[in-house]
Amino acid sequence: MTPPLLDTWFENVAMGQRARLITLPSETGGRSFVLEYINRPFAGQFAIPAHFHPTWTETFEILRGQARCRIGRELSAAGPGGRIVLPPGVTHLHPWSASNEELHVRHTAVADPPDEPGLTASIQAILTIFGLAGQGRVNRQGAPNPLQLAVLAERTMPATFIAGPPIPVQRIVVGVLAMVGRALGYRVTYPGFGVVPGSEGWQEHDGK
Repeated sequence: MTPPLLDTWFENVAMGQRARLITLPSETGGRSFVLEYINRPFAGQFAIPAHFHPTWTETFEILRGQARCRIGRELSAAGPGGRIVLPPGVTHLHPWSASNEELHVRHTAVADPPDEPGLTASIQAILTIFGLAGQGRVNRQGAPNPLQLAVLAERTMPATFIAGPPIPVQRIVVGVLAMVGRALGYRVTYPGFGVVPGSEGWQEHDGK
């Protein structure tokens, strides 16, 4: 049975993180989403690769614990009550636990202009990866194999790009890997993992 999306904690044990969805993009007209995540002590630095969003502003409110965050080439720190704001176009790593206690963060992403497909794809990727983790289909860092990642990453473009490679190169490489991945049966959504409203029709594009 698929668990309810809102206020249910999903867990990726290998990553050392659990998360829950608070507000979905479909509830805001595609303007934003809100989620919370909790990292184990000293965990979370490699949960998501360094990346950037061309049109999103992200805010991370530290509810408990001590956080570190990479913004560009600089490291930032914040404790309970602190806020880390990431403007559009800035390469970053999400806040991770920098102490021997859990880190509890509220993460708000705001797209300007509204971008329901991009916001939806981002949180759908999280649900899918956490679902794969529950089946042991991830590596020691909690990430699935490169072909599965490419299928998910292609869906998040152009709202999200990884840091480093030029965008045209990313589009080509990710597109080719995603095509191979879909041919081998990898999908954006899977039964039982949870489907974010707005993602339902994507299975058709996955060739299913």
